[in-house]
Amino acid sequence: MLVTPITYVLSTEPQDSRMPNDSSKFTPQQKLYFQQEYDKQVRNPSTALVLTLLLGGLGAHRFYLQQWGWGIAYVILSWTFIPVIISIFECFLIRKRTEEYNKKCAEVITEKMNVIFSDPAFAVAVR
Repeated sequence: MLVTPITYVLSTEPQDSRMPNDSSKFTPQQKLYFQQEYDKQVRNPSTALVLTLLLGGLGAHRFYLQQWGWGIAYVILSWTFIPVIISIFECFLIRKRTEEYNKKCAEVITEKMNVIFSDPAFAVAVR
């Protein structure tokens, strides 16, 4: 049996359980869409940790997780070295923050997917 990349993606179970709990209801097309969108938006906990260790004083890890306000605050306060001290403590919390970010991304993609793949007959009936 020839395994193409698409059938491989659809046939393997995600390692980090990134698919929502109700993913059994998804069609293969929906699963493929979810995985493609998720792979674009997902953040790697290891990358976040390295950014926290090396550039935590400038808030690079906050920008990486798209927390723009916190990132700007770190840059503004970087001359005080307070962000450096805070980033040392954040090294222990960054994995959980990254997982929360990824979970939020999965929820947003699922909501978007529900709109895109909704039944057109249902949309007409609601009007």
